[in-house]
Amino acid sequence: MKKHLPKSFLQSTAVATPCLLAVLASNASAASLLIVNPSFEADMPGSSGASAVLGASGWTITSAGTSGNGDWFTTTAGLTHSSIDPDAAAEGSNWLSGNRLAGGFGSTSDPATIVQLVDISADSSLVDLGTATVNLDFMFSDSDPADLGLVNITFYSDIAGTSELLGTSLTTGVITPTAADGTGNAPWAARSLSGAVPATARSLQIEIVNDRTSGSAGNTHFDAFTGSIIPEPSVALLGGLGLFSLLRRKR
Repeated sequence: MKKHLPKSFLQSTAVATPCLLAVLASNASAASLLIVNPSFEADMPGSSGASAVLGASGWTITSAGTSGNGDWFTTTAGLTHSSIDPDAAAEGSNWLSGNRLAGGFGSTSDPATIVQLVDISADSSLVDLGTATVNLDFMFSDSDPADLGLVNITFYSDIAGTSELLGTSLTTGVITPTAADGTGNAPWAARSLSGAVPATARSLQIEIVNDRTSGSAGNTHFDAFTGSIIPEPSVALLGGLGLFSLLRRKR
């Protein structure tokens, strides 16, 4: 004889199952990337055009451009050497500027790069499944089409970042400007980069690039980096969906 589940059970399950699925879905998220100084607040830049912090704490300058005496990224809190640059940070007080003029110095040459190596070994069990995705979000500002901003991610099989996993790098490509050419106090806008994390990766390098094609200042600006490694939908979540579907058919 065909047995039927009690109506009260089915009603309670219909209510509880979406809640269960929500919990399972939230448990599928991995921990955030441990980015040091992601909003560039660790430094105290000068308040006048004659001073700005070279680079940023936790980040390493890897290219000083082609001029020989530098076009490095600087940490700024709103210096006034370019009228089209932002007049405030997207988050907090500081941001990273590709405009060497922000510090009162000479023209920006090409290109400028700054990097940070992030340890992801704590997520090795997730990464080694070969189905994880990295999501990197940040704020960007640029209204000069001659100044190109890019963000790249490179993966390594060791924590020290010495053994690159070839063929697996990610890039935003040239990031879309946030306003029309010459717009004053260029606005901030959210930008992102995502892609597959190769199995065996134990660290990743975030690289920020300012590429000036003409003019004298690299008017690209970055702030508020956040990121995480996300797994594929968990087996538990898929199982929960199957259970919910089965219960609905039995009603």
